[in-house]
Amino acid sequence: MKCIPLLLLTLLPWAVSSQDIGLHPPEIDWQQLRAENVRVIFPAGYETRARRVASLVDKLAVDHNRSVGDRLFDFDLVLQTPNMTVNGYVGLAPFRSEFYPTPPQRLSQLSNTDWVDLLSIHEFRHVQQTSNERRGLTRLASILQGQIGWMALSGIATPNWFTEGDAVVAETALTAGGRGRTPAFSSELRALLRNNIVHPYAKARNGSFRSLVPSHYVYGYAMTTYARERFGNDVWKPVLQEGAAYRSLLYPFSRALQRRTDLSTRELYLTTMLDLERLQDSALATRRPLVAGEPVAGGDKDIRNYRFPFVDDRGRLLALRTSYRELPAVVEVGAIDRIITHPGIQREPWLALSDRFALWTEYAQNPRYTNQNYSDLVVYELRTGRQRKLTEGGHYVSASFSPDQQRLAAVWYEALAGGPELRILDASDGTVLQRIEVAENNVAWPVFSADGERVYFLGQDYDGVAIAAWDPTSDVIETVLPRSVAPIDMLDVAADGRLVYVSGRSGVDNVYTLDPVTGVRRQLTNVAVGAYFPHLAGDTLYYATPTPQGERLHRLVPSDQEVSGTSGDDITAGIFERPAAFAAESANLPVDLVVNDYPTSNFSNTLGGIKLHSWSFNGSYVTPGVAVEFGNALNTAAMTVSGEYNFNEDRYAGGVNLTYGGLFPVIALEGQYRDRNTTVQADRTDSLQFYGQEFNQLTVGPTISLPLQWVEGNTTTTVVPSVGYQYYSIQDLEEGTLPPDFGNLSLGLRFSSLRRTAFRQVQPHLGASASVVYDRALGDVAAGERLLVRSSFYLPGIFRTHGIRLDVDAQSESAVNLYQYPDVFRYARGFTAPLNDGVYRLGANYQLPLLYPDLGILGITYFKRVRLNVFYDYSQFRLDFREELTFDEQSVGGQFYFDNVWLNAQLITVGVEAAYRLTRDVFSADTNDIQFRVLLSGSF
Repeated sequence: MKCIPLLLLTLLPWAVSSQDIGLHPPEIDWQQLRAENVRVIFPAGYETRARRVASLVDKLAVDHNRSVGDRLFDFDLVLQTPNMTVNGYVGLAPFRSEFYPTPPQRLSQLSNTDWVDLLSIHEFRHVQQTSNERRGLTRLASILQGQIGWMALSGIATPNWFTEGDAVVAETALTAGGRGRTPAFSSELRALLRNNIVHPYAKARNGSFRSLVPSHYVYGYAMTTYARERFGNDVWKPVLQEGAAYRSLLYPFSRALQRRTDLSTRELYLTTMLDLERLQDSALATRRPLVAGEPVAGGDKDIRNYRFPFVDDRGRLLALRTSYRELPAVVEVGAIDRIITHPGIQREPWLALSDRFALWTEYAQNPRYTNQNYSDLVVYELRTGRQRKLTEGGHYVSASFSPDQQRLAAVWYEALAGGPELRILDASDGTVLQRIEVAENNVAWPVFSADGERVYFLGQDYDGVAIAAWDPTSDVIETVLPRSVAPIDMLDVAADGRLVYVSGRSGVDNVYTLDPVTGVRRQLTNVAVGAYFPHLAGDTLYYATPTPQGERLHRLVPSDQEVSGTSGDDITAGIFERPAAFAAESANLPVDLVVNDYPTSNFSNTLGGIKLHSWSFNGSYVTPGVAVEFGNALNTAAMTVSGEYNFNEDRYAGGVNLTYGGLFPVIALEGQYRDRNTTVQADRTDSLQFYGQEFNQLTVGPTISLPLQWVEGNTTTTVVPSVGYQYYSIQDLEEGTLPPDFGNLSLGLRFSSLRRTAFRQVQPHLGASASVVYDRALGDVAAGERLLVRSSFYLPGIFRTHGIRLDVDAQSESAVNLYQYPDVFRYARGFTAPLNDGVYRLGANYQLPLLYPDLGILGITYFKRVRLNVFYDYSQFRLDFREELTFDEQSVGGQFYFDNVWLNAQLITVGVEAAYRLTRDVFSADTNDIQFRVLLSGSF
């Protein structure tokens, strides 16, 4: 059992996907500032925000490390302002962080703390964690393998629930907001606990395709705050450090926790869940009677979320539905939902409905520089089914209709252009009719007043969120509900003019109304878990509430109960917050921060910040090896020095690869030495004769490629043409005749156009992928030439989670060519690779999920899903000897895939293939017609 972690250690770095290179436009004028503890890299014009980020990092590094440790390693932080993605991350290999500063619209999920401040605190906590994990065995791995080894060992040792939970504690302790204070953050978990559902620890840790499992952020915050409250503010510091040092080789984090608390990680999890159940039951007992509606529809066991409900003039209840089994859809809600249309890929869920239209935001991107992406507005006509894209290359994050459905109130956010803008658009063509820049860090949920004369919105700055109104006639903005740190979200307007919104001021998100004229505020719901996406249709309130099957719609005819006060200062902590857990570190950094005036300077887009970061295992199960890797801060340049062993040819190889993506094409220069072993057919007419060739090969040359990717609706299309020239220097060592040194022209094209998949779907339901490679040795026409085509076509299966894949592959390469290119053709399954002059294969695959075991074994592996792929292969290859000889190969069989999480850290699919040969394998001495093969990720 002790050898299993060591075996997987060699696989985990290999399983980490490499990043694409050169993702931002070269014309960006990058700047840098060097603070005491970070280098911040940012586009010119974003200096003010960059200085604030650096000031926060320096403050955190010096004054807020007591519960994690004071070690800190140098890292780069990149502010990617052209990006509309709602995200930020810290990563190793190389050690850097990236922020995407465009804030989200749904404030209740990520709290009303300023978005970039939240990223700064949360992501720098990861930097602190990572720095303090480089101890003991993790430090040894970083010495042996660089940052790849550091990443692998710390990733195995430290549970992801702790990593993210501790970071959420930091953002909550050090601001007046933070996700720990937003009831929406914990709503799924509280819905499960209310129904007495406590998942096994392994399932909570690794997720499920079958059941609703809250994220590791939620479980992590719950467990870390419980332990802090019970065992002290600094309980996790030695646990993190001893766990990453592998003081115990097996289950190092759990045993470190047990030494400090007498609880293992599993015991802490169960104790925390029982305590939260007790706290929730006690809180509900004091809040009765509950005021909650009845379910609108439901009973389906699929995990589904219904959001943005709206009742149209025909009495239909419409909503945005997301599902584990199907793509997001606008539906007419009923006993059986009727799908109206499928919105495209979005930066975050957004839908606005009226009697005639549905409107949503849709993601798009620069096809070459994908870090420069967009969010556009799309209108769908409910009666005709006509769909129109109103904008191109936009930065629209939300919008809604005016009462007459002729105009749109929209939020435009472009970080480098200043603050957020409110815009009024013509709903027919997207023309901007009026705009105003709003003095807020974020603007969300724009809605017209009932008479169409004003636009209400949520305005967020460092002090919290207010409800405000813009009068387009006078261009005046006034406050309707004073600013507060209380969670507030999801603004709407009722037909009678009242504002409807969600607030978590009582510790649970409920629906409130506010009369903008009188200031009278009333509470409409008093639910157990939360009420979201409110829509008041006449005297009936529709809202979504979390359940163990997802967010389901409820209806309620409320009897208004006035709530005293309008300031929002009377805020009650929810059961999930546990303020005592971090009282010793509590602060409000965004308000109290002193911003330092760091000097700035130019930063090179080419080799700026290039570093040696890793020396690690690489390759695949066919060609394992080692690599030394360099990369720069902006991910425009990379260098790899590698060595590998080819099991197919029983030979070694090594080389250097330089890649630069700072121009429109990506330029790669490769030099590689290979020890080759191939079989060649003798060019004779009297007999069929083969001979082996063993030789050394030195290859040097450039390759130019152009990676392009478009996102349109639910389809992502990728096209990558490439052209390369390689100079081959060959030394003949043994028998056989080899060509003299020669040049080689290589042309390639990769293409895919794939519809996105729902969570449970095993493959795209529509799409195609193909790759074409043509190699030609220049000079001697017989030296070498190859054409290789691989393609797959994707179709829906019988059920929604099933899929059909049809493969069409072909290769042409004369066996008498003096030079043979490495053979990477996909032959009929169950057959050995035959010598041939040409071959094609037709494959039919039907893939389906069989089981969702949700079964963990001793923390080593967790069985998340078992899939079956049933296949039929027909292949024909030929040998051109005297006359053309053709051979058919046919096989049927199945491939069982186990989608497993190994060491609770990495999803690695392992498979077993059984192929029954329907015809004889003329190149194999094995007469057994049933052939078995073990498959790993990447080998199928």
